[in-house]
Amino acid sequence: MRKQYHFRRSDRGLLARDVALHASLINETGLDHPIILSQGGRVMDGMHRVCRALIEGREAVRCVRFEQDPEPDHIDVAPDELPY
Repeated sequence: MRKQYHFRRSDRGLLARDVALHASLINETGLDHPIILSQGGRVMDGMHRVCRALIEGREAVRCVRFEQDPEPDHIDVAPDELPY
C-alpha cells in the first residue's frame, strides 16, 4: 500500500503530512483534556482531539481560550532544530 499524504500550501512551500500516522494518533487520543484555542480561536493544541470528537459525532468538545496569546518559545526556528 502506498503512503497517503495531506497537502497544504504555506509560506514555506507545499507541506505534506503522513495521513496514516495522524489517523493512528487520532484513534489513540482521549478527550479527557480540553483543547487550547488562541485568542483568535485557532487550535493551538488538541487538533487530534477535535478530529476524534468529530469522528465520534460529538457536537462540542471542552476547550480553553487565551484572552491574550502567550509569547512564542521560539521564533524563526526550523522544526528539526527545536529541542524535543
